[in-house]
Amino acid sequence: MSRKYGISNPFSLDRPTPWHEKITGVLVEELRARELYETEERSRRREEVLGRINDMVQKWAYDCSIKEGLPEEIAAQQHVKIYTFGSYRLGVHGPTSDIDTLCVVPRHITREYFFENLVEMLQAEEDVKELVPVKDAFVPVIKMVFDTIDIDLSLCKLALSVIPDEWDIMDDNNLRNLDQKSQKSLNGPRDTDSILKLIPNQESFKTVLRFIKLWANKRAIYSNVFGYPGGIAWAILSAQICQLYPNAAPGHLLTRFFYFFKNWRWPTPIMLTHIEKNQSLNLEVWDPNSNSKHKKDLAPILTPAYPSMNSTYNINKSTLRVIKNEFERGNRICQKMVKKGLSDEEIRKVWQELLEPRDFFLEHPHYLQVIISGPEDEDEFKKWLGFVQSKMRQLVLGLEPPYSRNITCTPYPVHIKHPDEKCVESFFLGLDFDLSDAKEMAKNGEKKKTKINLFPALDYFMKQLLRGNIKTNEMKVQPKHLKAHQLPDWVFPDERRPPPPKKKKKLRKRKSEAAQQNLENRDPKKPKDASKVTTNEAEAADAKNGEANEKGASKSEETSKEEKKEGSSNSDKSGTTKNEKEGTGAEGSSTKDTAIPKAKEAPKGEA
Repeated sequence: MSRKYGISNPFSLDRPTPWHEKITGVLVEELRARELYETEERSRRREEVLGRINDMVQKWAYDCSIKEGLPEEIAAQQHVKIYTFGSYRLGVHGPTSDIDTLCVVPRHITREYFFENLVEMLQAEEDVKELVPVKDAFVPVIKMVFDTIDIDLSLCKLALSVIPDEWDIMDDNNLRNLDQKSQKSLNGPRDTDSILKLIPNQESFKTVLRFIKLWANKRAIYSNVFGYPGGIAWAILSAQICQLYPNAAPGHLLTRFFYFFKNWRWPTPIMLTHIEKNQSLNLEVWDPNSNSKHKKDLAPILTPAYPSMNSTYNINKSTLRVIKNEFERGNRICQKMVKKGLSDEEIRKVWQELLEPRDFFLEHPHYLQVIISGPEDEDEFKKWLGFVQSKMRQLVLGLEPPYSRNITCTPYPVHIKHPDEKCVESFFLGLDFDLSDAKEMAKNGEKKKTKINLFPALDYFMKQLLRGNIKTNEMKVQPKHLKAHQLPDWVFPDERRPPPPKKKKKLRKRKSEAAQQNLENRDPKKPKDASKVTTNEAEAADAKNGEANEKGASKSEETSKEEKKEGSSNSDKSGTTKNEKEGTGAEGSSTKDTAIPKAKEAPKGEA
């Protein structure tokens, strides 16, 4: 009978085939070519750094105990403990990976000591660079680079006055009377150790997880802050597939990984073991039946140690859509390796295709750029950048329903340096606007504009930044809405760009009937139809005709006066009477300058 590592029986117990061994060999070669494995020298340096950190926190704990009024002999016994977790503890770290580290202290050493006295001590250390305390994070942490090694140091304050040497981190009773931040910090090492105990083959698991972490980073879906799975979630997903195929080779496990999660029916939770409930501690565990808040989780991936929690509570509709698309894409590419007989080079191309970077800046019509600038002191700028990053989740949530309407927000979990500016970097969010309501109404002949309002989310986000009490006048954040073609060139890795906007054809107003009539009037062969003359045109014609009539009448009057002066002496020469001359003048004027009325044909013989 086979051993059951998870909550269900394995799907297959088959041993690796020669084909699976072959694709696994090419896979490992590709990972090594990308320098994902650390050198022995680098590994030794990590161990040395951890040793130096341990020495520093022991001295720090002694100083804190003295400040609290403890006698020297008792203060000397106040040892603190250092634990590692995450990728380093799982054995999948690379040359540039950080070390997640937890410092466990007795109850009299407060979090204020951690962020004040210990920070001062670290700042005085010559090999410590880029030190950034992040007090307001979900799990408060001190970020730093210690002798070229990235360190994330968190704190757990126990309810004990002294930590005994035999203290066991996996004992649930150690969670008793802890504050929430300490509990979440302590669960980091507890979850990591639980995963290692729940997988059948650690070497296969490590190879799979190395690839998945690289793939998730390349495809820009690795960040708990922005609504994607974080390191612990990807480790749980990798462990799940190892449980279902306990004897499979890593190459085969990866093909099963994409197929399995492509077909997974979310929000069914992913669990490596059954959820444990400890009645004596009564801590909150993930349970949608008793907690309505948990029913809203879209893609729960549950941590294995007590108390079990959802490691992906930040996932929203838009990020889940992206994750599903990436599983679909991964499965589609892996199908190419179903056909046996591929050469090593052809297999390598399949793995490389999986790891191609995502074209985020070609995927959306609109973007929100969040420009972060700060003082030229790099440590101060890193501190500000880390703080803004910890608040980006608030902006992403604010741009999602129910807080914003008609907007789909897709975050890009990478901050990009501005090439020609010092201490200036940007985050980007992809935006898609739903204009379907307006288009539907337009079909029905109704006019309605869909309102897209980014202000409430941005206003709340900016107010959150002011609450941290770390902002100075030099520290700035500038949100900027851009259309795709307005993106700066430095965000694109190659020559490809979004298509330019389509030029809207200016709707030429159709010529009015009056304008058309004017064209007809220019044709001498075609008479003008007075019934089609507009009111304005008729009025203009009336005015013009009135002026002409006045001029004609005036001229006739002058002519009559001149004729009177000549009198009867010239009557025989002219052969025309006075009345005849006057009548001819009036009739001529009327015939020549007859006005066109506003409608219908002009009456005949009317001046």
